[in-house]
Amino acid sequence: MAGLVPNKDLKIEKIDLSSADTVEPHLQEKDAVISCLGSYALFGSVTLYTDSMEVIVTAMRKNNVKRLVCITSWYTTDTPLDPAPFLIRWVINPLFLGRVLTNMAQMEEFLQGCEDIDFTVVRPPMLTTGSVTDMEFNTEEGQQVHDRGGMRGMRHADVARFMLSILSSEEWMRKCVAVIAVPRK
Repeated sequence: MAGLVPNKDLKIEKIDLSSADTVEPHLQEKDAVISCLGSYALFGSVTLYTDSMEVIVTAMRKNNVKRLVCITSWYTTDTPLDPAPFLIRWVINPLFLGRVLTNMAQMEEFLQGCEDIDFTVVRPPMLTTGSVTDMEFNTEEGQQVHDRGGMRGMRHADVARFMLSILSSEEWMRKCVAVIAVPRK
């Protein structure tokens, strides 16, 4: 798997998420779960995020695993206090990403109700390709990062680096954090 962020304590597994019974054995004697699932659908309903998270959380509970870091996106919910820009609100969401973002928001809401799970939902902007960088992270609790340092997207590898960096931290525990990688000052 090219471009992975090296970490001696990380074990990457491809798992059948059809039921908690297929996931449960993979979580035995594990400390945490990092979920980087993604979906894109122009047509039809999207339930990947809620369906898979219900399975993952059930398997975590069977193994007494408490820590979860997962990914959604900026603008899963358009709120008056943190509104999406015009183009995203009126063009991109309705025509392209609306169903995906809606299901991501439903998954976030599900996790908020899981009092026994120490989750962090990581919300990056548009994902881009490329190898890991040493850029610093700007973060905000909410739907977006307002200080973007001139950046529009974030590399998959840098999202993984951020997710690994917060795995042992309590700073973003039980929160949704928007993140972007920006050039160091």
